Amino acid sequence: MSVGRWMTRNVITVNQTDPVSLAFELLLTNDIRHLPVLSRGKLAGIITDRDLHEALIPSDPSHTHRSMYHTVKNIKAKNIMTPNPISIEADAPIDRAAQIFLDRKIDCLPVKDEKGRLVGILTSTDILKAFLELREILGGIQKIDIIMETNEYEEVLQVLRGQKASVVSVGITSNNDLKRTVFSFRVKDTNLEKLRSVLRKKGYSVLPEN
Repeated sequence: MSVGRWMTRNVITVNQTDPVSLAFELLLTNDIRHLPVLSRGKLAGIITDRDLHEALIPSDPSHTHRSMYHTVKNIKAKNIMTPNPISIEADAPIDRAAQIFLDRKIDCLPVKDEKGRLVGILTSTDILKAFLELREILGGIQKIDIIMETNEYEEVLQVLRGQKASVVSVGITSNNDLKRTVFSFRVKDTNLEKLRSVLRKKGYSVLPEN
């Protein structure tokens, strides 16, 4: 699964010269937590709800409410954004994005094309949705290993289909017998014990379950 499948494509953004008040309004009215910042159409930074929180609450407690409002009203997005944020490509695998989230302790990745233009945004929520779907897909998948010659492949496929087994993928590894290979079939919608029995009766060497 690729990042492009799960990212949000219609991304709400601000320009780096826009006021922070606009960024605050966009985050609030659209119920989002991350706001990419553009410069001449390309990704320049990102503002999070935490950045805005820190900008709206001054570190100097002696500030009056009036002076705080004046400061926030005149500050620009570029002054509080994280510049040059970590990004990813749309065709990158989703597990690579998940690893970046984990390693960098972030929960958002802007998605750029080869020219540096923003094409989407991926969040930790998107990652969770992707892996929930993957778990559902893989939930009923089982593996059966058969030692056989390459020219027997089509015959075995016919046996699997005859037992109503749906073949999801096939992996190949070498065997000590150089003329034969271990074919690892990942199948679903089948009784695996019955399938092993049928194959063995037909003379195929089926490895025991690991």
